Amino acid sequence: MDWLVGVLLLLVGGVIGFFVAKFFSNKPNNESDEAASKQTIQELMHQQAAMHIQETKQIADKLVTQSTELQRQVENYENLLISQQAGPEGNSLNYFGEHTTAYLRNKNPQPARERATADIQPLDFSSESSGLFSGQEETPSKETK
Repeated sequence: MDWLVGVLLLLVGGVIGFFVAKFFSNKPNNESDEAASKQTIQELMHQQAAMHIQETKQIADKLVTQSTELQRQVENYENLLISQQAGPEGNSLNYFGEHTTAYLRNKNPQPARERATADIQPLDFSSESSGLFSGQEETPSKETK
């Protein structure tokens, strides 16, 4: 019986030792996995930072291009204002375009309607009675009940 207890304790110790050894042997692997994941995260962050910088440079280049184009357009407009020749209205910009202004200047005005003077008044308003109006005023009679 003593032997049986000794063998059972040996087997229980072996099983416990196996699991303890397995736990401690996995711990260094976890550290290497953590180091690898940290390295992967750092590489990923470096790639994202590089992409962000590249996109920022592209946006800055577009802004510079658009601002130079806007500045060129403002200078052209300013030169147009300065070089505008004085017209009959004075030194001002035309409301309409160049072609429209020329068309409106050369457009024939509509013929003005000539007002004819009547030699005689219409019969409705003549001094003589024309038959349309009797010339007598009727007094309205009150109806009583």
